[in-house]
Amino acid sequence: MKTKKTLASAVSLSLFAAALAVSPVSKAAAATYSATKAEGVNTTVLNKYLVMDADANVPNAEFTFSVAPGTAIPADPDNGKLAVLTGVGTPSLTNGTMTFSSGDAATAEADKAADTPVFRTEDTTDEKYVKKQLTLDFSAVPFTEPGVYRYIITEAGTNQGITNGYSDGVVTRTLDVYVHDADAADEDGKPLLKIAGYVMYDGTVTAAPNADKASDKEATDNPNGAEVADAVKNDGITNLYDSYDLTFSKTVTGNQGSKDKYFAFTVKIENAVAGAVYDVSYADADAEIAADPNAATTCISEAVSQPAKLYMTADGSSAVSETNAGVTEKEFTFYLQHGQSIEIMGLAKGTKYTVTEAPEDYTPSAVITGDTMTGDGTADGTPAAITLTENAMSDDYIQDDTVIDFTNNRQGVIPTGILSTLAGSLCLAAVGIAGIAGGVYYVKKKKSEDDGKE
Repeated sequence: MKTKKTLASAVSLSLFAAALAVSPVSKAAAATYSATKAEGVNTTVLNKYLVMDADANVPNAEFTFSVAPGTAIPADPDNGKLAVLTGVGTPSLTNGTMTFSSGDAATAEADKAADTPVFRTEDTTDEKYVKKQLTLDFSAVPFTEPGVYRYIITEAGTNQGITNGYSDGVVTRTLDVYVHDADAADEDGKPLLKIAGYVMYDGTVTAAPNADKASDKEATDNPNGAEVADAVKNDGITNLYDSYDLTFSKTVTGNQGSKDKYFAFTVKIENAVAGAVYDVSYADADAEIAADPNAATTCISEAVSQPAKLYMTADGSSAVSETNAGVTEKEFTFYLQHGQSIEIMGLAKGTKYTVTEAPEDYTPSAVITGDTMTGDGTADGTPAAITLTENAMSDDYIQDDTVIDFTNNRQGVIPTGILSTLAGSLCLAAVGIAGIAGGVYYVKKKKSEDDGKE
């Protein structure tokens, strides 16, 4: 009987031990933060500026942005440095793929107000810019502890004529996200975190922020401590669009040259920014020309409206118009009289052009100023100089404002032996008149003498 009681006790102890293994003794749960965030600052923005010449149209361009975790840095309380935690998760991006086009509204440099794009010159009227924003949303990022979380934002984009990170050649920004204990709990009693604020720096920062301001002069609204020593706070990226103006003019010389005659030119543009639009200035030429404008002009028989804009196709060649830009046209046609010039504005760096004058019974010559060399000067050493070839000037890589002065000369020489100068003709006429007068006088005198003899 005793053996049975002992066996029963052993079984009971075993079952109790098993119950303890399955259901351990209750104790206080570990304090893990809720996945829900308290109300805070869940989004921040990076400002993107595309700067260009005032007379250039906004180019078609595309940029992409990516966000990667930064490097963790341990706390250094002896030197007053906060810890930096490597970024967790990935924020959602609005405008992560950012596009620009000729339809974008631009702001004149003089009207920049509080914006901070970087301009090429100190002149406040020669440039303009388009501003867009990248929005980073951290509301779904699973932060687990209070601290400073670091991320690296990188911009990428290969676009003709555009210099990325123009101000300093840097296309990254460092973003520190300050996450605080919210001093509140969710419905399950778990403590909450909140995003208190952000600080964005130029480039890739590898140092930790100060826990406190280094001096009273250090102006900061950072939500937790002060900024990284010697780092530059910067919430914008400026990219520069390099474009140039092409001007061609007409001069007529020679005693047989007609200064009211219109001469025809064709302009062929290649390797342009896909879908680009170029404005044309007729400040020194006639945008509208009547049919058969004068007896000397043979190239215009119907009324002409010279193109106010030039449209490029998707492959960067000339287009007939905006509405049928898929149709390629070899050249645009223009007309100039003596003393006139036409300016095509905003050709992107690296665009190829050819300006050809229609043959006439004149002797052509041309002088080019500005970008006088073909090529970009980097592939084959010193590039060749641009020269007039069969009434045409061509450059396969424009990289400066350029002016081409076309001169047509027509000189006529009056032959000798048949015609004479005006002075000679007058002299001969005077001698003839004198001879005739003398003859008349002689005849009258002779007759008078004969009458006296009778």
